[in-house]
Amino acid sequence: MRKAKGQARSSDESESEDDIEPGSVVLHKMFNRKVILQADKTVVKSGKRIALGEAEALKVAAHAGIPAPCVHDVYRATDGQGRITMDYIEGQSLDKLWPAMSVQQKKDIARQLRGLVEKMRSVTPPANLIGACDGEEIRDTRLYFTYHSPPCRDEEAFNEFLLSGLYENTPPLVRAAFSRRLRTNHRVVLSHCDLTPRNILVQDGQIQGLVDWEDSGWFPEYWEYVKFFQRTAEKDWKQYAEDIFPELYHDELVDFIAICRWQNS
Repeated sequence: MRKAKGQARSSDESESEDDIEPGSVVLHKMFNRKVILQADKTVVKSGKRIALGEAEALKVAAHAGIPAPCVHDVYRATDGQGRITMDYIEGQSLDKLWPAMSVQQKKDIARQLRGLVEKMRSVTPPANLIGACDGEEIRDTRLYFTYHSPPCRDEEAFNEFLLSGLYENTPPLVRAAFSRRLRTNHRVVLSHCDLTPRNILVQDGQIQGLVDWEDSGWFPEYWEYVKFFQRTAEKDWKQYAEDIFPELYHDELVDFIAICRWQNS
């Protein structure tokens, strides 16, 4: 496992630059990567930190009927720069709308999202794969670090990945306790892994698209739930977890929080 250090994510990094084509707008820029809306209404996500496996996840999502950008092109240059060209989805990000919404409007959005989560969980996963949809890696993004690992064949190997980042001085009894608690029989399902309002596009009260699938892939069924609670979001967003998720994973959430206590997060 390798670990890449970064910074806390921002929900609004929009800006314009002098070096982009006329008629284009920088929607987001962070960590030497940027997302540009081009004049032809396509979006280009580029940079050295781009996970090209996101493109395969978008294809899987679209095939399953989940509203996600359609991929036009994927490219990796010899210098490591990656680029994904995709459709632009009309709508506002939910984080801009959420503060002014009524409780009923919020519940309606949560229930729409629940339908999308259920649809993702209904997709048949490939055999012997936990990781990105292209089968290349696992990306586990935390607040300050992103953990990378080769894909795993089963949940036992995935649990080993989770525990491999424990501090070297973690007491053996603590390591053993974590290992005993982690189950190995969860279903593997398609997971977005960053279901926060900034990644949900809404128009006229209806969800139009889910974006930013870079950490997505095939993961144990609880993973979407723990990632939902780990991500920073509007203060009452997580109060709607019961409306969003068809199943709740309280024990797995507590276990993950405890593991993070003994790791760089």
